[in-house]
Amino acid sequence: MVRFLFALPVLLMPLPLAAGAGLQHRDPALVTLEFGAFCQLASVDSVEAPDTLAQRVDLLPRTPEIRWPGPVVPAKPGISFGVRTETGGLQMYPVTIEVSHPPFIGSGMTHQSYVTTLGGEDASINAYSFDLNEEMVPGIWTIRALFDGAILYEVTFDVVSPDTVPTIGQDCGKDFLS
Repeated sequence: MVRFLFALPVLLMPLPLAAGAGLQHRDPALVTLEFGAFCQLASVDSVEAPDTLAQRVDLLPRTPEIRWPGPVVPAKPGISFGVRTETGGLQMYPVTIEVSHPPFIGSGMTHQSYVTTLGGEDASINAYSFDLNEEMVPGIWTIRALFDGAILYEVTFDVVSPDTVPTIGQDCGKDFLS
């Protein structure tokens, strides 16, 4: 099942960058911004999101830390990747999160989006989790947040074969409960 994640309750580590991968834009309203991968968390609820393959966005029990900072992400089950931000208390709504990616196997889908709140007192994360083989397509993936017609952030990820970065996510899924 395709799952978008967001939770409401920096530091960028250099990694080898693919052409065009990494932070493309950051609005000054964002006090911190971190991006990369983390182990998938079990959701506690979901909200409708008609412009996504799953037709919903999963809600997380907490805002996860980015465990593997940077734009390189293996296409493997149990991995989530995204953008973690803090706004210093500023709350923004409605924020549109857009995800562009290579065509999914079978459906050909290349774009998904949903509306959320960004900011507040705690960190926010907007992320994508790999659940189905059809969505584990290598290539350039972009996550963009828009508020009031302006780009808050745009981050480009290079999704690669798991054997390219075997240490990322090697222990994910051992304690995961669907």
